[in-house]
Amino acid sequence: MPRILMVEDDAQITELLEQYLARYGLETLSVDRPSVARDKLRTEQYDLVLLDLGLPEMDGLELCKIIKSDHPELPVIISTARHDTGDKVVAFDAGADDYIAKPYDPRELVARIQMILKRYARLSPTAAAEVFWVDAVRMEITQEGRRLDLTQAEYEIFALLLKKKHQAVSREYIVNSIDAVRWESGDRSIDVIVSRIRHKIGDDPREPKYIRSVRGVGYKYIGP
Repeated sequence: MPRILMVEDDAQITELLEQYLARYGLETLSVDRPSVARDKLRTEQYDLVLLDLGLPEMDGLELCKIIKSDHPELPVIISTARHDTGDKVVAFDAGADDYIAKPYDPRELVARIQMILKRYARLSPTAAAEVFWVDAVRMEITQEGRRLDLTQAEYEIFALLLKKKHQAVSREYIVNSIDAVRWESGDRSIDVIVSRIRHKIGDDPREPKYIRSVRGVGYKYIGP
């Protein structure tokens, strides 16, 4: 699941956007001060920064320069009420990947986030080695470019295993993390759902290439 750091000092906006982005499978952490944002970026992993310009401590344009200097591989979208063309030019000069002026349709923001995440994934040195691609906005997974026909429970479990690549994921953790599992009778159904996923991705449980059973625990994604 893509993780977004939102730097915004308007609590009402952050609450609304956090709820909206969550509907599209985007995990969002909000902070209201540049110093906290810099600390988070030093200690945690994020896939994108959504940055307001009118911030305490320092202007958002200055923070954008610092972020792109410290984390050149991290995309930044400027989200601001400013409509000055000069600010937009300076934002792109500072390294921003996109600029969206408030007020805007949240669907447009989601589309822009998706576009930028895909662009950076293609530029990643490891992108060519990836067999599966998770589109959190459309809640789809593709296997070498082919869209998999997955139920919601199958999508959520497989996306979780891909996110926890090479880590054993317990059935209990799956039940507590995936809403759709509860719709299919809880942890007893997990083995059935994983079996369906394996069938759809062509994985033999006797000689697994992608999903391995971990005795007494759960499952692990072992692919590239």
